[in-house]
Amino acid sequence: MTTIIILVLILIILITLIVCFLYVKNKIENFSRKWFGTKDFFEGLNKQKELMEETPKTPYGIDSLILPEIIKDFPNLNVNEMKKYAENSILLTLKSIQNKRLEKFSNANVEFKNNLENIINEHKENNLKLSITNIKMHKTVINKYDQEESKCRLIFQTAVGYKVNKNGETKKYEERFNTEFIYVYNYKNIESHESISLKCPSCGAPIQDLGVKTCPYCKSGIIDLATKTWVLNNITKA
Repeated sequence: MTTIIILVLILIILITLIVCFLYVKNKIENFSRKWFGTKDFFEGLNKQKELMEETPKTPYGIDSLILPEIIKDFPNLNVNEMKKYAENSILLTLKSIQNKRLEKFSNANVEFKNNLENIINEHKENNLKLSITNIKMHKTVINKYDQEESKCRLIFQTAVGYKVNKNGETKKYEERFNTEFIYVYNYKNIESHESISLKCPSCGAPIQDLGVKTCPYCKSGIIDLATKTWVLNNITKA
């Protein structure tokens, strides 16, 4: 009799577990079907992940808070032109990687070019066949602006979409890129000042103070031009 009771209890427990399992399974399938369009929960998660990877990302930055400080230090700086310059720099970087040849940057420092050439050479050594297409710049914002002892740093963040065909396999990417520019106003503490310091266009004398509008040597006027005073220092994925 005792044995029968034990077997009945075990059977009841098994039935209860099965019922609970089917109930939970049904709930998960309904949830997955509602939100992912498939009853397979894990398939839905994978589809959602792929969808998120192909959805344009929002760049991080608050122009309204950062812009007044920039304009205070550089009243003649055209920030919209700088944003275009940042986007073009990203485009040239992607093209350089694709074509395995350093594109012509209007104003980039030596370190940036060397790092990019190292990536290009690595792709050449690995015989990597890479095609980057459908490049789209969604939006660019001011991400950061600060001053150090000898230079100012201005970082833009750009939401970029593109397709990469790598060794015959194509994948779409949505990324955020940080494009960093520097403005050196005191070159004495900068080793590579020859490539990044601002010089007077008339006499070639170095300009060592932020916001100077007149050359202290020849008294010529100094005009802030984004592509001449701000130098591309780095491009990284955010």
